Amino acid sequence: MSRKKGGAVEGAVKAQYERFPYPPPIDEIPAGHLAGTEYLAGCPSVDFHLYWPDRERRDDLDILVAGCGSSQAVMHGHALPKARITAIDLSATSIANSRRLAQRHGIDNIEFRQMSLLDVADLRRDFDLIVSTGVIHHLPDPVAGLAALRGVLRPHGSMLLMLYGRYGRDSVYMFQDIFRRMGITAETVTDEEVAQLADFVRSVPPSHPFHLRRDLYADFRPEELVDLYLHPQDRAYTVPEIYDLLADAGLVLQRFIHQGPYVPRFSGMSGHPFHARTEDLKEREQFAIAELYRGDFNTHVFAACRDDRPLASRRVDMDSAAFEDAVPSHRRDLELTGRADAPAMVINGHGRHRFEIALSPAQFRLLSLVDGQRSVRDLIQLLAPLADEATARGFVRTALKDFWLCDAVLFRLPPASGLTNREGEPT
Repeated sequence: MSRKKGGAVEGAVKAQYERFPYPPPIDEIPAGHLAGTEYLAGCPSVDFHLYWPDRERRDDLDILVAGCGSSQAVMHGHALPKARITAIDLSATSIANSRRLAQRHGIDNIEFRQMSLLDVADLRRDFDLIVSTGVIHHLPDPVAGLAALRGVLRPHGSMLLMLYGRYGRDSVYMFQDIFRRMGITAETVTDEEVAQLADFVRSVPPSHPFHLRRDLYADFRPEELVDLYLHPQDRAYTVPEIYDLLADAGLVLQRFIHQGPYVPRFSGMSGHPFHARTEDLKEREQFAIAELYRGDFNTHVFAACRDDRPLASRRVDMDSAAFEDAVPSHRRDLELTGRADAPAMVINGHGRHRFEIALSPAQFRLLSLVDGQRSVRDLIQLLAPLADEATARGFVRTALKDFWLCDAVLFRLPPASGLTNREGEPT
């Protein structure tokens, strides 16, 4: 796409967000975030070792929030008060709303700049973490946008990204097509017509896909309606398309923030004989199959990094002998529950994909022993008296791998452990 055409699209997007700032502005940081019981998905205040398994936790990160909207950077600033945050957005209205929110809560570790994501090189600085959620899919050239961000990402840095998911947004694109054919645009829509959008969407017959995912699209505030149905530039991605997009921009996937729904074993198909056909497939194919099987991913939230980042700093090889030096810890979303004779774990961070997984008594005991201090080797030794050491070793390694896959644990690696899969595939 030419720079001229891309600039026209960017101008239309900017105009939309000046009139309809998104997300809708808030006057207060939500109480749960202030209390530390809630957090933005993927925030390094709770998921640090998801991005940097080989490093000691630190909070004084240099963070770029690219497309900060009305509140996101402020909420990260509250969760990470020692971080140095640069927040950029096309919309002066969104930045003004963010500034007011930061001032309201005395948050002073954020520098705001009104600018295009494509011009981040003009900042003349680089970052440990780049957060860009709900932005790349609105660019006329998403590869160029990601490449621009890669240019200011430190060699061992990570990105927290969100892209729209194709299959969970089928009704959205049907409505977009309708309104486009009717000549209703974000630029020309009247306030009365915005209210009528909600009535029109609600009026579709029961056979329409909207009703299948009604809970996803139940927010009928004007800003939500316009962003959802009238956005001038909007595309969605499948899992394979995410891999390809990242590769084209010189990036690789680290992992989905909530990965369980993408794993066939935890997607609901494990009881069918066909599940066995997925076990030996590469990660990309497994995740693509689970996405197609579930059919309801409307967003993808994931971590990515530069393709030249050393594997030892981003991927854990759970099949290596050195894996036993790794230290597992519970994800913040984990809850152990169930009766003594029927234990279970609940993963609360998946939204509609909330998991409750039955555990054996031995799995429950293992997960209860995980404390962020004991290494895998320590856990094997603690369980060895219940069986011979070889049996305990096999059980612990297999169970911890499953716990990592379904988002129950993360791992902290010893410095210079070299714990990556030899071929670069996640274990």
